[in-house]
Amino acid sequence: MELPNDETETTMIARQDRADTAPAAQSPVAAMAYFAGDATNPTVRLRIGSFLKRGVDVVGLTFRRDKFHQDFTPFWPNIALGTTRDRHYLRRFGTILLAFRTIWRERARLKKVEVLYARLFDVAFIAMVSRWLLGLDAKLVYEIEDVQAVFFRRGLTGSIFRFLERRVLAASSLVVVPSPGFVEGYLRPFQNYEGPTYLLENRIQLDEIPSAESSASTRWRDVQDRWVIGWFGTLRCRKSMQLLEEIAERLGDRVLIYTRGYPTETGIDAYMEIVNRHPNWVYDGPYTMPDDLEDLYGRVHFVWCLDFLDEGGNSELLLACRMYHGGYFGAAPLVSEKSQMARHLAPYGVGHQLSDEYVDDVCDLLGRLTWEEYVQERESLLALRDELFLEDGSGIIGVLNAIAAAPA
Repeated sequence: MELPNDETETTMIARQDRADTAPAAQSPVAAMAYFAGDATNPTVRLRIGSFLKRGVDVVGLTFRRDKFHQDFTPFWPNIALGTTRDRHYLRRFGTILLAFRTIWRERARLKKVEVLYARLFDVAFIAMVSRWLLGLDAKLVYEIEDVQAVFFRRGLTGSIFRFLERRVLAASSLVVVPSPGFVEGYLRPFQNYEGPTYLLENRIQLDEIPSAESSASTRWRDVQDRWVIGWFGTLRCRKSMQLLEEIAERLGDRVLIYTRGYPTETGIDAYMEIVNRHPNWVYDGPYTMPDDLEDLYGRVHFVWCLDFLDEGGNSELLLACRMYHGGYFGAAPLVSEKSQMARHLAPYGVGHQLSDEYVDDVCDLLGRLTWEEYVQERESLLALRDELFLEDGSGIIGVLNAIAAAPA
């Protein structure tokens, strides 16, 4: 298989044309400084684009990561703060100190904003210190993307990080979370936080869906001699790789493992060693988001939504983007019965909850499920997709109203 070259767009890259951001309605928040750990992150780009569309005057203060789409140019007024690395907080210290020098130079610009909106702990800490350093009256809003493993640790390091985050939480007018699991499973029991929160799920966006359904959405119907399990996005979970490999070995030509994205933890060479061992495992390279979503999920029967990267913590609490994307296009989510995703989907009777015997459960499911039962399940998902998986714009309006109503 030919792997993508350096010029190929990488995993989960959002369309850059989010710049066509004519205001859709008057926002209760007029001016905002948006702090982010990676300007190229699809959710960062989506969130800033959504605020711009609602008429918010946004200036970005963003770091970069040496990962994907390095030629991306922000479509918003942006103040670059430097380059950092994933999951390496201590190594970011020098970059953060330099960032404060840049922020100080931009103090006149920042004195005009009403809100400092910060996504991720480290940039929220920077935003908090910047507010104090510059004497700003702006509200601080802290959006939690994930709860990193260090915050669950019981030793000294974990205690220090939780202490620092408690300072951010105390200074925040509002905390935005993508999953209620982060409140119930982390903020309350670990941080004793009882302040205001707003749930802003990472649902598929209205402008990310095709205007008309194409033949790509029904390609799953063409494959009835085997079940197709799709795993898409940042393929960083080694345990998922191991489990899918066991499923591929156990079921042989009765299953196809179809993956696209980029394996960040193992690297492409090690990942391809796994793929090449199995004729029923296909890797089709990176993809463009949202353009390729209909094709990805329209060709698979099930979407792998299990995550074990931060097992016992974040992995059980999150609501994965692939659950929303897959569910919207009708691919049945496979989730852990201990996860927030299972609790999220259970009231609607969709998706499949797996016990700790993951391989046995998947093999049993695929061995007893009939084609007619599966078609009915897919129809049930599609009937619920707007209610469960689509963000129609009300979420971003809601968070702006919550910011406006929150105490300073």
